[in-house]
Amino acid sequence: MRTLVLLAILALLGGCATSPPTFKAEVSVRHQIASDVAGKRFAFKRDASQAQSLLQRDVEHDVAVALEGYGLTQESNPGRADWLVELAYGVDDGKTVTYNQPVWGTTYYTYYRRVYSGNSYVIVPYYYPSTEVVGSQPVSETVYTRYLAIDIYDRRALARNDFAKLYEGEAKNRSGSSKFDNALPYLTRALFQTFPGTAGTRTVQLPLPPVQP
Repeated sequence: MRTLVLLAILALLGGCATSPPTFKAEVSVRHQIASDVAGKRFAFKRDASQAQSLLQRDVEHDVAVALEGYGLTQESNPGRADWLVELAYGVDDGKTVTYNQPVWGTTYYTYYRRVYSGNSYVIVPYYYPSTEVVGSQPVSETVYTRYLAIDIYDRRALARNDFAKLYEGEAKNRSGSSKFDNALPYLTRALFQTFPGTAGTRTVQLPLPPVQP
C-alpha cells in the first residue's frame, strides 16, 4: 500500500514538473459601456507625475494597442476624444507569507518472508527503503502584487462636471518578482481578454515561455 501511495505522489509531482508555466491574474471589471465600441476615439488623461514618464509612455502604448484591437482610435488631442483613459500601475512593497513546506527523506519498512532453513521455516525480515514526506518546515517568502488599473471617462460629461465614469478595470498578479516591466504585457492581455467584458471578478491564466535550462 505504501508503495502505491509513493508512486501516486511521484506521478503527481512529475505531472506538475512538466506543466507549462502560466501567468495568473485576478481581473475585476465594472462598466456601463455598450458592447459595440468600434469607432470611439480615446485619449490618455495624465497627472503631473505621468506627463514626463517613460514608463507611462510604455503602458499607454500597450493599452492603446489593446483598445485599437477592438476598433477604437487614439487621438493625440484630448479635446477631440470621446473617452479619456486614466492609468494607474505599479508594484506594492510586498508581503511576507509563511507556509509549511514538506520535507522528503528516506524511511524503511519491513517485509517478512517465510524462509526454509534446515528442518523448519523461519520468519526473516527484509528492509526496503522508501522516499516519502517525513516532516515539514516553515518557509517564508515575499510576495509582490503587480497591478494595472484603467478608468475610462466620457469626456463631454466630465467637462460638464456630470458623472462621467464609464469603465473601471484592474488586473493584479501576485509573484515573488517585483519587476513590473515583465508583467505589463500579461496584465494588459489579461485585462483586455474581453472588452468591455462582463462585470465581476475572474481569474485569468496566460501561458508563459518555457524556462530555459
